[in-house]
Amino acid sequence: MAIRRGPTALAGERRKRSRSIRVLWGSMFGYLGRFKKLIAIASVFTIIATVFRAIDPVILALGIDLVLTPGSTILGVIYLGALYVIFRVISWILGSLYTWILSGAQAGFVRSLQQDVYKKLIGADFSYFRAKQSGDITSRVTTDTDNLAQGVQIVIDISSQLLLLIATSIIMWLVAPAVALTSLVVVPVVILIVILFGTVGQHTMLAAQRATGFVSGQIAENLSGIHVAKAFNREDETANILGELNQESYRHGFRFMMLMTLMQPLVRATGIAATAAVLFVAGSLAVGTAPLLTIGEVFLGIILIQRFLWPLLALSMMVTQFQAALSSMDRLMDVLEAEPTITDRINATALKPTSDGITFDQVSFAYIEDTEVLKDATFEVQPGELVAIVGHTGAGKTTIAALINRFYDPQEGRILIGNQDIRDVTLESLHDTVALIAQEPYLFDDTVLENIRYGRPDATDEEIIELSRLIGAHDFIEVLPEGYGTMLSEGGKNLSVGQVQMISIARTMLADPKILILDEATSRLDAYSESLVQAAQEKLFANRTTVVIAHRLTTIANASRVLVFEHGELVEQGTHNELLALGGRYKAIYDTYYAHQTAEEISEEALRIAHEELGKAPVQTTPPDQVLKKKK
Repeated sequence: MAIRRGPTALAGERRKRSRSIRVLWGSMFGYLGRFKKLIAIASVFTIIATVFRAIDPVILALGIDLVLTPGSTILGVIYLGALYVIFRVISWILGSLYTWILSGAQAGFVRSLQQDVYKKLIGADFSYFRAKQSGDITSRVTTDTDNLAQGVQIVIDISSQLLLLIATSIIMWLVAPAVALTSLVVVPVVILIVILFGTVGQHTMLAAQRATGFVSGQIAENLSGIHVAKAFNREDETANILGELNQESYRHGFRFMMLMTLMQPLVRATGIAATAAVLFVAGSLAVGTAPLLTIGEVFLGIILIQRFLWPLLALSMMVTQFQAALSSMDRLMDVLEAEPTITDRINATALKPTSDGITFDQVSFAYIEDTEVLKDATFEVQPGELVAIVGHTGAGKTTIAALINRFYDPQEGRILIGNQDIRDVTLESLHDTVALIAQEPYLFDDTVLENIRYGRPDATDEEIIELSRLIGAHDFIEVLPEGYGTMLSEGGKNLSVGQVQMISIARTMLADPKILILDEATSRLDAYSESLVQAAQEKLFANRTTVVIAHRLTTIANASRVLVFEHGELVEQGTHNELLALGGRYKAIYDTYYAHQTAEEISEEALRIAHEELGKAPVQTTPPDQVLKKKK
């Protein structure tokens, strides 16, 4: 949970887009290009609709002149009126079809973009998630894609307004050149509006979006760590920190709203001034003994200037709104263009079925440059061997587990499984071979059965239940409200910590990995639950290469070898008894942590009960190796 993160956290954030408008437009239209057929059809509809919409004022002007002309007949007026209604109906129908078709393209655009961003995030390195707040990442998939959806709608509106602007301009120059010349007076004002709100508005909107991302991230982080805040009576401070971030977000949002508030009266004033100018010029030409314009043409001039001016001003407003979409596209491209460092090499091959055992050959690793977590680590884990790793916090134990799974690559040295460097094998085959049971397990918002089945999707219910019996999880699962069908909340919050870990262990064992890494996996289990797991280990871990980051003395005592790390360096290795006799670093760690666990007393009694409980289970008819065997 964050201790302090207020407005100063935003000060160092990038306030400008990192990519040009051309690049961002290219990316947006690249996605829209997937729906080019729909867009082509919609474009034909909107062109026809715009032509009809641009002509209907001409029909009205002819009707006015016809009414004012002596000797005109009612049939001519009816004819023009009917023609005007037909043009308007056709324009409305085609415009509706255009909007409907492009709305489908818009929805597809957002869906495609969300899928690509989510897929990119799923494939991102762990280092990416270490550097980002979870809430900020979530906002990119949700809020930013929603902003882009609005941006696509704005693009649709811009296209329609541009077509209307072009058609109106052509008619205006053909019918009333004097009115067309008068309309040019407002062009400099419109350009000024576009520049003003396209620059200041862009920066303000981008800052507001980033502030909103911080707020989302802080909310997610605070809620995840709410138990810590309550335990230390820090609820008020947590609320104050979020209040400061909200205030920062409000400040940027307020600036943008002020810009929009200033823009609206400016746009209205420009429109009124342009209409007055046209009325003055056209009216002057329509009076006198030899008028140059008819009353219908004056009316047409006023309608056309509005048809010309309002699209122009609307475009200037849309430019500002479009800045939000471009800013969102920029943030999404940060994700889409982020290149993972952990990927399959071009000539990567699958891990051989015969590859087993682990070798660390002079491995050095640092999460942060010049701050090594592992230093020249060299050791071997023989096939089928159970090795325990011990050391103080920060010794590099969890890093070893992450490196074996190739969540990161070492800066120096190499890691081999069998005789294959794991950087030369495919990630898929590596993760099929190596499984990790983490110290902090995660369960999905699904049933107990499906959470276990996640380890092997083709496993039958009977196989899952049989495996659960083997590790002693069946008894507590069976007494849950719906047994194996009990729905779990996110992270398994409706279970005890030990129960969550037991289900996580069952899920991993169902996958039947050849190499098993336990990152203090039993540290959250009580003595009884741990003894149930240990009672089944003899069967489950048989002939399986296992690396245990040890927390319990019982686990260490059962290991064939113990590796002792200190400040990222391997300082001792040997059996539990050999290291105790050595009287070195392991002996000091043992005296500090393990000697007080009274492991022998706990183990003997707990294991006796565990064997009794496991003995109550139905007779095992299927050999354990067959229970865990994958279906190829």
